[in-house]
Amino acid sequence: MRLTANVVLGAVVLFLATEGCVRRGPTKHDEVLASIGQKEIRESDFRAEFERLDPSLRTKYRKDPMALLNKMIEEELVYQHAVEKKLAETTEGRKRLARAEQDTAIERFKEREIYAKVAVTDGEIKERYRVEVGRPGGSSLVRSLLYVCTLPDDPARAREVLEILERGVNEGLSFPEVARRNSLDCESFEVDSATFADSFPPQIRSMAARMTNRTGVTINLGGAPFYFFKDAEPLSSCFRGIRGAIRKEKGEKALGDWLSSRRASSAIRLYEEALDDMTNSDGIAAEVNGVALTVGDAAELLEGLSEEEKSRIMAHKEALLGQVADRELLRQEAYRKNLLDENVARERVARETRRVLTSLAIEQNVAGYTAAAREKSRAEWVEELKKATGVKVFAENVKKMYIPASKEIEEIFGSEAL
Repeated sequence: MRLTANVVLGAVVLFLATEGCVRRGPTKHDEVLASIGQKEIRESDFRAEFERLDPSLRTKYRKDPMALLNKMIEEELVYQHAVEKKLAETTEGRKRLARAEQDTAIERFKEREIYAKVAVTDGEIKERYRVEVGRPGGSSLVRSLLYVCTLPDDPARAREVLEILERGVNEGLSFPEVARRNSLDCESFEVDSATFADSFPPQIRSMAARMTNRTGVTINLGGAPFYFFKDAEPLSSCFRGIRGAIRKEKGEKALGDWLSSRRASSAIRLYEEALDDMTNSDGIAAEVNGVALTVGDAAELLEGLSEEEKSRIMAHKEALLGQVADRELLRQEAYRKNLLDENVARERVARETRRVLTSLAIEQNVAGYTAAAREKSRAEWVEELKKATGVKVFAENVKKMYIPASKEIEEIFGSEAL
């Protein structure tokens, strides 16, 4: 059996590091990439949008920056249409924009007043790593790796190699380090990954699933025997992920504690019977510190859910109204602290305004029952907007624009979207 995963991986890394925009530093000038009517999209706009991307998309758009620029152009076209049609002044527009502003204030309050006060120590991360590594069913935070090493055909020599490997592992060294020190070739595969599933027969995958951490086994697949060693990825590789998970857990607990305390000191009344008629959106469903909340406020928490999910939630009306009341408690505190006056919040409100208005414009102008039909309708509509508005793309500026190499993207922007 010939193992070539590392060779392939090396080629992929080399390709990503050299393909596309590979200038060594940013340009001195904030070049114009495109113009949409009187609006210009510059390099700084592109970088800001790139930074806000989900981490899984950054490498994709690094390889194809024009695709991201086209998305930005289309969004600007739709936004300009929404402004021209004064959608912000419609009843639905005002309702959605008010909700988006409140959501922004609430999220900013949680970030600044609750999550920012959560501390995660190195000791907690190390202990969590130890727990995750020991989970029999595997861990979502720490990958299990299977190292494969070809043993000599000679049984006596094979036993010597095994003794060397086991001695090094018992001394606490990682398997790759033991192999490197003894000039042995080994390759690694992430257990349960697509590559692992494609590279090994079912019996090997089953064996790997049963193996505990830092254990090895010899298997003869015909010809030279192979030594399989299962180990967890090093803490350095999953440090960020574990820290993020702990911070999220602590943050959720801190938020729960804050809400529990605030509920105890607030005047809250819930009217479950109001939810018997969800069509009466103006009916009073709850009162929180003198602020009346409607059935419509409760209905907004159900938007986007399937009918089955809605039915399940509606079966527990008190819990649903509890969420409505909790949101209002957070809103009241956020507005009391004037968090929307912060630059960070103002920028987010501006982005949310664009998002709300573009969504509303698309809903009003894109038709079709199927996804394919709606995409066709959207594409045709955007083309009409382009012709009516006038779009110019400066392809040369896009080509010479600096974009970080793939391996640097996470180091620069982090592993989470803004």
